[in-house]
Amino acid sequence: MDFVRHQIADGINLYLYETDKFTTVTVKVFIQDSLQAETAAANALIPMLLVQGTQAHPTRLALAQKMENLYGSALGADVSKIGERQIMEFYFDMAAPNLIPNGEQVLVEGLAALGELITDPLVENGRFKDDYFEQEKINLGRMVDGLINDKRAYAIWRAVKIMCKDEPFGLYKYGEREQIDALDPDFVYQHYRKTLASNPIDIFAVGPNLDQIPDMIKAWPWKRTKAQELSSVTVKKDISVQEIQETRDVQQAVLVMCCRTDQRYRSPDYYALMVANGVLGVYPHSKLFLNVREKASLAYYVGSSLEGTKGLVTITAGIAPQAYRQAVDIIREQIEEIQAGKITDEELTMTKIGLISGIKSMVDNPSSIIDRNLIGIVNNELRTPETVMDRIAAVTKEQVQQAAQGIRPDTIYFLSGPKGDN
Repeated sequence: MDFVRHQIADGINLYLYETDKFTTVTVKVFIQDSLQAETAAANALIPMLLVQGTQAHPTRLALAQKMENLYGSALGADVSKIGERQIMEFYFDMAAPNLIPNGEQVLVEGLAALGELITDPLVENGRFKDDYFEQEKINLGRMVDGLINDKRAYAIWRAVKIMCKDEPFGLYKYGEREQIDALDPDFVYQHYRKTLASNPIDIFAVGPNLDQIPDMIKAWPWKRTKAQELSSVTVKKDISVQEIQETRDVQQAVLVMCCRTDQRYRSPDYYALMVANGVLGVYPHSKLFLNVREKASLAYYVGSSLEGTKGLVTITAGIAPQAYRQAVDIIREQIEEIQAGKITDEELTMTKIGLISGIKSMVDNPSSIIDRNLIGIVNNELRTPETVMDRIAAVTKEQVQQAAQGIRPDTIYFLSGPKGDN
């Protein structure tokens, strides 16, 4: 599976994967920026503002009606975080042109609407419309405030924020509350114009009948200046384990153990780290599930995840407050077992099967295919699914052990209810 690259302008690249495998055409546009306190909230707000309307379709309702007229096509936006990059996302999704009447025209009009959304938003007096700006600023603040309602996500955010307090990765993808409150409409609009003019932009299209797309996207009014280089990932090597306990109104305590590693996405032994993380806590056969949840009966849930761009392994567990110390000890024991090479043949085989199965599932979803390739672009390392599966299959037990030896707990965060409730 290979994307064909087309350069649209300086710093703007289009990647096409033409295939009859899917009954839709999916187009995604990603605008990258360095994750930093000065602009994180603005970058989160901009997609929310752009979907409110364009010069040609000045309300959200008008945009929705346009999509409905295009056989129920979809248009939207969001923001994400990959390593220390913050990424504004815009998408258009429609039925394959060969499956609907006037399909080629639907594609033309749909891509024109996507281009309007990104490059020609509704502007009044040289900035975003004031009432839209104030309302979406309120909505963004509510989104950040509402994080506490998902205790697991909140605990992970707090753990990462504490661990990376002096690193960009510690910033939330939607910005911080004080940053949102300080947003100014003139600054946000000028930042939008600057970002669109100079930041890296990657566009993906997956589906059949894509031959018109390069010319259509080149026609968008980009107004590009010289493309700028973004900062690379911060790597912290000298660490000491810190344990932080906080209380909130929670019924179930949440334990988060954030670990740094010696590997990142481009590292030669990254695949071994993927397998090590799988053996540790991704599957029902993984050590954390069997030992923390099944044998010790300490966790309602437990698992680990890998953020490859930054090189972090994060372990989360929902536990009773009084089980904190025992859970921490057993989790650390499982990491140490892998580091000591205590990995069974069954654990290794089942983990590889699980990882490869995940890759195969990914290639059946256009959006997942695009998102995985975006990670490769951010890391300057594009890989086909076939290459990834072959590399995973070739990982040895010794390589898993060696990769695991780089897993070092940094921050252990514990969120529980007030002591009187425990």
